[in-house]
Amino acid sequence: MDNTSNSNKPAIVPLPAFNDNYIWLLRRHDQAAVVDPGDAAPVLEYLDQHGLSLCAILVTHHHADHVQGIPALKAAFPKARVVGPASEAAKIPEIAVRVSEGDVVKVGTLSAKVIETPGHTAGHVVFWFEDERTLF
Repeated sequence: MDNTSNSNKPAIVPLPAFNDNYIWLLRRHDQAAVVDPGDAAPVLEYLDQHGLSLCAILVTHHHADHVQGIPALKAAFPKARVVGPASEAAKIPEIAVRVSEGDVVKVGTLSAKVIETPGHTAGHVVFWFEDERTLF
């Protein structure tokens, strides 16, 4: 689903990645953010096709299928902030904003609360966009 209407609500776009996964892209106006970009290619293609600028890269944990696209995205969009769990910062390339339980992350005009959810990895976090009723 590519919910890209002209409304003020952000669109949430699933970008197929690998054989069995998605990279989630949030877009509002000409800005975009991505969640867990394991592969830069589908993100760069979408951004180019839609004339969008990448402002943030949100990372839930350090596994390669969630972070290996970060260097290429940062090369194309050097001002994009990489936001991820503080306890896994040493394992996440180019992390700039280290977050933990209760932190609030601004993504353009959107806000997400950080919730620590250890289990899949010890430092796993999720991003709760309460106004959009969306959890990554």
